[in-house]
Amino acid sequence: MSEEDLSIEALAHLGALRFQVQRLVEAAVDGLHDARGLGGAGEFIEHRHYRLGDPPRRIDWRATARRDAVMVQELRPEKRLEVAVLVDTSGSMASGEPTSKLRYAWWLGLGAAYIAQRTGDGAGLHLLAGDGRWRRRLRAGLAELAAWTEELENIEASGQTDLSGAIGEIGNSMGSKGLLIVISDLLEADDQFWRGLGELRQRGWHCAVVRLLAAEEVDFNFEGGVRFEPIERGEALTVDAQAIRSAYLEELARFDDECRTRAAEAGAHLLLARNDDSPVAILRQLTREQLR
Repeated sequence: MSEEDLSIEALAHLGALRFQVQRLVEAAVDGLHDARGLGGAGEFIEHRHYRLGDPPRRIDWRATARRDAVMVQELRPEKRLEVAVLVDTSGSMASGEPTSKLRYAWWLGLGAAYIAQRTGDGAGLHLLAGDGRWRRRLRAGLAELAAWTEELENIEASGQTDLSGAIGEIGNSMGSKGLLIVISDLLEADDQFWRGLGELRQRGWHCAVVRLLAAEEVDFNFEGGVRFEPIERGEALTVDAQAIRSAYLEELARFDDECRTRAAEAGAHLLLARNDDSPVAILRQLTREQLR
């Protein structure tokens, strides 16, 4: 991965990506999301006789056969999908060389917001660290993202986070339904965080979590004595990296399994990523998935 992969220009290469959802939240123009490949175009109300100009896809052939007349489904118009991206900016997100997890994460956030905005959906980006909050709503496309980048470059990863509180706030501010994408290393993800995602799913939201780690956190290819400085809490520790590597990788595998289990229980889609993955490839993978 090169620096160009995290540029604004790289966003223009995302192509015609769309977020796939099983049950559309809302669509501003009747049939808009259906035309874009996101599923049905509304909530079923009743059957009625076909009228000139009705879209052929609305014809219910089973009802037509039963009534010996062409019948169509009357659907309640939907509104556009509201997409919120929450990026964790806690102290642990500072790790990663040459690209920190935080910088990688907020670029993914920019990309997800751009995908939503350019396809007619609502798009908001939220960065969270402690009591601090950076939030914007995308309206003007790439030009606006370029201005955001200058602001985001000055945000440092620090402190601890209240991911569950941020999730609740986003859910309350955006209404009953939407798509929430959380980008975090999940080191601060507690029971309340996963319960919060589950509650959003029960309210009709779609939830995706990108668990982002640095390459060195995944591979642990250190040698000799290594001093680990605390990022969020605790004391510094010097260890023989090779002596603990097997135990560390076992614990990482356990953490991966726990994240998968908790995400499944919450009804959220989980994507494991690392900061040397192609960010465009991660966004493509996220948009290819049928989000629950």
